[in-house]
Amino acid sequence: MPQGQLPSKGFTLLEMIIVLLLIVLLLAWGAPNYQNLKARQMVTDTSNEFVYGLTLARAEAVRLGTNVEVRKRGGDWSNGWRIWAKGLDGASDEELAKNTTVNSKITISGLGDRIVFNRLGGLEGTQERAFEVTNSLGSGATSRVVINMSGSAKVIKQ
Repeated sequence: MPQGQLPSKGFTLLEMIIVLLLIVLLLAWGAPNYQNLKARQMVTDTSNEFVYGLTLARAEAVRLGTNVEVRKRGGDWSNGWRIWAKGLDGASDEELAKNTTVNSKITISGLGDRIVFNRLGGLEGTQERAFEVTNSLGSGATSRVVINMSGSAKVIKQ
């Protein structure tokens, strides 16, 4: 080093460009993976919330000794759902719980207008019910929820 010159501190322009290039490459590689992860997480969260609601409805049917319905909200399951206890001895139906937190990017399909649990916690009707929860962004994030005749519900990832 020449006499009277201080040692240089910091980065050269070339080093800065290389570091920035590496950061851009990592972001370009990671951003799509993050979007897919986020889409799968939304589907998982919604599926689990729905199973929780179904489990609650089943438990309330047994506790109250009456039919309990899970109904779609606002004409579409993607808007959420409400849990209603059918009135006993002519009493009016009573709303027990509701869910309104479904993400607008989530679609719930393959399910009718309502799911009914009888006073023993079983599913009303003659066959098990199944429906799909998908992310409408087309990321391939899908899960299937199956409700068997005994009334228990489970999530099957696809």
